Order: sequence, then structure tokens, then C-alpha cells
Amino acid sequence: MKVILLGAGKLGKQLYRTFVDQKETPLVQWYDRSASSAISPEGIPIVKELNQLKTADLYLLAVSDNAIGSIAQQLPKNALVVHTAGSVSIDVLLPHPRRGVCYPVQSFSTSQQVSFSKLSFAVEASNTDDTALLMQWVERMGAVALSLNSHQREVLHLAAVLVNNFTNHLYVQAAALCKAHQLSFDLLRPLIAETAQKIEALSPEAAQTGPALRNDTMTLQRHLEIIQDPTLKTIYNTLTTSIQKHHESSQL
Repeated sequence: MKVILLGAGKLGKQLYRTFVDQKETPLVQWYDRSASSAISPEGIPIVKELNQLKTADLYLLAVSDNAIGSIAQQLPKNALVVHTAGSVSIDVLLPHPRRGVCYPVQSFSTSQQVSFSKLSFAVEASNTDDTALLMQWVERMGAVALSLNSHQREVLHLAAVLVNNFTNHLYVQAAALCKAHQLSFDLLRPLIAETAQKIEALSPEAAQTGPALRNDTMTLQRHLEIIQDPTLKTIYNTLTTSIQKHHESSQL
């Protein structure tokens, strides 16, 4: 199966490295609009224009959500066209009769290489043969392939935003709070690691601790007095209320 990879952002670069490393699925070209060279260090041709694309069996789109539909319209109609977005329906690839999705449940950055062998991929395709083809490709990387429809994948993506993007924003808020009071954020790193490790063995509900769960009103009030940022104060109140309501209802 010959593949053309479209996109050179955070995920695109990670996918490119995976193709180069595994060598089982030939990469014909890499579409990178910002490329400064016509060939990669590993010898893969790089193109900056869609009209320079060759013929391939699979066109894999690792581009921004808003660009998926417009780019897909310019690809050969007889090929399998697949996007990698978590919250975009497979129908954005219409009218391609062969269309699919491979969404990796992970956050990617430019500074850290992620092993795909430790990931789960949500897989969807317009026919059973292409579903099997995509699942085999995912499994060749050592990853876990899950057959999910577009709605299930969208819900999974939402859940991923909650545990990753929203959690990371709390790290940002905590770092700012520490800095304002001449404290190092490094002091919190062991706690962050332990919190993540804990849910390997416990459910998130069972792992919950803290003053909101205990209804420690004195501590909760003191925290609100310390917080000067109105946005963080709102976040603190909202999460406190959510924790308390959840655990009150779970005890009924």
C-alpha cells in the first residue's frame, strides 16, 4: 500500500517519523506547504502544492480540522482518503466513496517523540474492507485499533480534551500562582506524576481527594481569599461545586 502523507504539523511530523522508521508501508510523498527542501533527509519527496501529488493507494490527512474538507476535494476520487481528526465526521470527505478516519488518542508536541505502539486509534471507514485495511495498518505500528463511529469518536475526543487540554490549563494556572508567590512549579511535579499513576489502579472517582470532597469549608474559603485572579476564582468555585454535587449524588 503506497501512502501520501499530507500535513507537517505536530501530528504530521510524528506520523512521518513512524512511516520512516517502520518501512513496511512505503511513503510516496510528503505534502508540506512550509518545506524548504524538495526531499527529506530520509529521501522522501516533499511537495508544497496539491497538484504535485502522485498516485497513491492511501492519502492520509494530518492537517487542521478546517482544511480537511477543502484538501480532500482535490484528491483522486478512486483512492482511499483518510483524516486523523477526533471531532470531524467522516462525511467531511464526501463524495469520496472510499473514506476513513484514524484518530490517535494522544496529544502531540514538536519537542517530544511519541511511540505509536503505546496508543489507541479510533478507526472508521466507509466500507468493511477499508476498515480492516486501516486497522491492520494501525496494528502493524503496535497500536490498538478501535472500530468507532463518528459520534463515538467525537465523544472520545471531548473526553480527551477534558483530561488533557483542560488539565494542562490547570497546570498553567498553578504555575502562575506559584510564580506570583515565589514558589517553584517543580514542587508539584511529584504530585502530578502520582495523580496520573494512581488512576492506573483506581477509577477516577475512587482516586478523588481534597477539600471539596471532604467539604472542608475553612480551607475552601481560605483558598478563595488567596486567589486574586477572577478567572481562577471562578474555575475553583466551579470545580469545587462539581466535585461536591457528583459525590453527593453517588452516595444516594
